[in-house]
Amino acid sequence: MKLKPLNDWAVIRPTDAAEKTAGGLYIPDSAKEKPQEGVVEAIGPGALEEEKFDKKKKEKKDRRFIPTSVKAGEFVLYERYAGQTYTIGGEDLVLVRERDILGILSGTDRKTPQLPASTSSQETTAMVKKDQEKEKKKAPAKKAGGKK
Repeated sequence: MKLKPLNDWAVIRPTDAAEKTAGGLYIPDSAKEKPQEGVVEAIGPGALEEEKFDKKKKEKKDRRFIPTSVKAGEFVLYERYAGQTYTIGGEDLVLVRERDILGILSGTDRKTPQLPASTSSQETTAMVKKDQEKEKKKAPAKKAGGKK
């Protein structure tokens, strides 16, 4: 099924949430964060400018049409809790207004960024210390050049 949005609504296919942290810890489904980025599948033609509350109500023909600036196929960043999520044809799609799209992500790397492992201390782990000791042993010791 194909969904054609109206006005300035955009249909976005969100990226998958991160499976594991940068430290290598796997994240359970209940703790995964809602993704904030995805590919625009379709977008409406645009909308009429919003009415001002303090002015007299303008007629429809007095307001101007604002076309959308985002194109289908672009990789975008959108507000986390904006829009609504729908399941259409077995796929989860997010419908957001164009004003809730924060920006267009450029570049070829479209992998989901890995989350840093959250730790409470800034100390290095035993594994890191072990690797540092190995590197010290491999490096040749510098001789002190001086008089005897």
